[in-house]
Amino acid sequence: MKNIRVAFMGTPQIAATLLENIIQSKIEVGLVVTQPDKKRGRKQVLVFNEVKKVAVENGIEVFQPVSIKKDFQKLIDFKPDIIITCAYGQIVPEEVLNCCPLGCVNLHGSLLPSYRGGAPIQRAIWNGDKISGMSLMKMVRQMDAGPVLDVEEVEIQDDDNSTSIFEKMAIAASDLLIRQWDTLTSGEAQFIEQDPLKVSFAPIIKKEEERINLSQSDLQIRNQIRALSYEPGAYVMVKNKKFKILKAHYKECTVDQPFTFTGLVEGFFGLNLKEGILLIEECQMEGKPVLKGKDFYNGMGRNLVGYILE
Repeated sequence: MKNIRVAFMGTPQIAATLLENIIQSKIEVGLVVTQPDKKRGRKQVLVFNEVKKVAVENGIEVFQPVSIKKDFQKLIDFKPDIIITCAYGQIVPEEVLNCCPLGCVNLHGSLLPSYRGGAPIQRAIWNGDKISGMSLMKMVRQMDAGPVLDVEEVEIQDDDNSTSIFEKMAIAASDLLIRQWDTLTSGEAQFIEQDPLKVSFAPIIKKEEERINLSQSDLQIRNQIRALSYEPGAYVMVKNKKFKILKAHYKECTVDQPFTFTGLVEGFFGLNLKEGILLIEECQMEGKPVLKGKDFYNGMGRNLVGYILE
């Protein structure tokens, strides 16, 4: 098929990186569909999202419906041959899924059928997985249930967090799509149905899950911190304020009083857990800037030594 009309749907940085890479690979994208601009900061300035920035820089038309379920005619009128989606942020209606001859494909951040849902990367890290990956799938009405064409594995290292894995996933998504592009656009792609017996789910992170669950094992606490860093950030309550722990490593050892702040340990601000010490590398007290753990200790952290978390 010549002169393929391509529409791209996505919103955050992972989708922006994918869009940049496919543009560089000479895949011509004619329309970008992304979430509406949002107001940010104290002055509530309207800011472009990451995908829109890439689209504008490359002179690609942008469509930003508040609800794609209700407002999709512009996309259909574009008459795409294929639609590429990655972390768009809204459920795509059937009218869109069925509007193009080569179908609508999605880059999903897990090795399907594992971790269907809105937070596959975060859930994989929180669960302590060592391997994740990106799946290239055909979109269907049911969320993340479509057949899969190919996958690209991504290794999760002990020092990875969600931010670093999102970066790795963006590269994996780009490699995967570009590798399979000729197959996709030939109309001969052979998608394989997911095994329903192996399905698991990864629901979006709820606000209450951002608070560190102290009933977990020490390893799970560290994994929760990694899974939520750097955004939105996992926190404990300290004197009625959120204290985010954004980066930390763990040292197994005997502790006197669990869930108590210590002084500096090996140059890091220490927090006793059950069977060891969490060595805080980066943190943020509510209303304050992000600081290195040592710098935080040298300021208000000194006054927290001996403080027991609830």
